[in-house]
Amino acid sequence: MREAILDIAAGTTRAALFALVLAFGIAVPAGADIATIASLERQASQYRLSGGTTLVYQAKAGIDGVACDSLRRAPGVVAAGAIRQRGSAEIAATLPAQEIPTFEISIGFGGFAALGGPHADEGVLVSQDLAETLGASPGQKLPLTDGTPVVGAVYSYPADGRLPGYGYALLIPADPRSAFDECWVEAWPVTGTLNSLLPTTLRPGAVPSGNAGAQGPRLQQLNSSLGAHFDGQSLYGGRVTRFAPELVLVVGLGLGFTAVLRRKLELASARHSGVSPVAQALQMCVESLVWALAGVCLAVPALVLLASVIGDGSSAALPLAAVRVVAGAVPAVVLGALGATLCVRERQLFRYFKAR
Repeated sequence: MREAILDIAAGTTRAALFALVLAFGIAVPAGADIATIASLERQASQYRLSGGTTLVYQAKAGIDGVACDSLRRAPGVVAAGAIRQRGSAEIAATLPAQEIPTFEISIGFGGFAALGGPHADEGVLVSQDLAETLGASPGQKLPLTDGTPVVGAVYSYPADGRLPGYGYALLIPADPRSAFDECWVEAWPVTGTLNSLLPTTLRPGAVPSGNAGAQGPRLQQLNSSLGAHFDGQSLYGGRVTRFAPELVLVVGLGLGFTAVLRRKLELASARHSGVSPVAQALQMCVESLVWALAGVCLAVPALVLLASVIGDGSSAALPLAAVRVVAGAVPAVVLGALGATLCVRERQLFRYFKAR
């Protein structure tokens, strides 16, 4: 142990150099993996926020509002609710010449990421475009010609490929026991069993029978512009940077081996002077352990900074990715150093000397 400390203090081990190289060898593959995972998370978030995960089951006056609301209790379902267009549109007192498209929603309607998460139990839901036109905000009374309901929430509905009709509209809570036109449901992560649950929301007689020209229920995405599916698991498992931990293992083994083998003349000479192979192996492992830990300490803050800059802070995937990559670095360095020490032979002392 004393010899290891002296070698490090004297600079014999080149500890600072190898620590810097190891830090670089950790930070690059780990940083690439973190950046890739963060990109996948952004894609998943965009897919969900745009409405790609929200399914719309359409059956004109054929949806049971109570049954649709109850889908929220299904595994993986985060939002559900029924909706229908009202026959009579609302009219704002400040814009009497303009009708406002009006929809009625079941009391359980809400929680959809594509709308920003508002719920029907908050009150009347107003689209952002309409709220800006009328100067309305949550908690304020909405001046309509037939009343002044309180604005429960303002929902977002940009024109990014979503189903039309809801970008400038009012959503008013209604009795869920009546018939609706659509059942909206969102599951996250997306589950394949959701489609089989949607027919349970149909009212008796909603499916036409004996009439070839009648149109049955339809299923579509609220927004299909980003594709029918987002297979995040396959994208995560198929990313090129998934081999980052293995790459760091190779780097660690190579650095540990190189750091010791470059001193083979010194080690063989020490053996010739009576130093036991076991004591020498322990010394090399301790020296390598010191600069390996230093390299990790240099790399970790950089990775933490990167994860905080490109991540949203709500996912554990980025820290776990960093841990997976960093965890093998120190053992790999020590094993590489041990392997190089075992490769040194005292009988090769003169050959080492001549090669030098």
